[in-house]
Amino acid sequence: MPLTINSDYFDASAGSRMTSTAGTMKIAMRDTTDIQEKIDLSRYADGKVVNPTSLVVVSQFPKAGEQVPKGTKVTLTFMAKDSIPVKDIAELSDEFQTKYAGGSVKAVTDDILSAEEVKRSLEKKKSYASMTATEKKAVKEFAVEKGIVESEPDDTVAKKLYGDLAFIYSI
Repeated sequence: MPLTINSDYFDASAGSRMTSTAGTMKIAMRDTTDIQEKIDLSRYADGKVVNPTSLVVVSQFPKAGEQVPKGTKVTLTFMAKDSIPVKDIAELSDEFQTKYAGGSVKAVTDDILSAEEVKRSLEKKKSYASMTATEKKAVKEFAVEKGIVESEPDDTVAKKLYGDLAFIYSI
């Protein structure tokens, strides 16, 4: 259910924090290459429009970094963050894909918001290696409590699961 905006004006002078103006609408964007590479966008061409509270730029034409003549129209395709299906995000652990196979980013985000210690670590953008033993234990307990794994994972699995959570939370 993406929303596509064709822009009559494009200003790339701000680097990765570009601004696109379409009529009176201004949209602050970040580089979404990592998101675009991990989400199967071919499934979202049904033309439905939603009124989301948070949008993610999932594609752009011409591509970012392409040199174009002044006045070139730029097409941005947005998708409501919460509606992105987890199964369309590549590189997530098998455990994570199994748990959230039928869910969306919203289901994962809701689970994160219910786990204060994990949420705090994600908000601080901590790496798993820099976490305290208490914070790591919270991630492991989260994984068991939410049914991502059956028993407490070792640090290798917990680190990957935390990476999955961090990616989803950052979208």
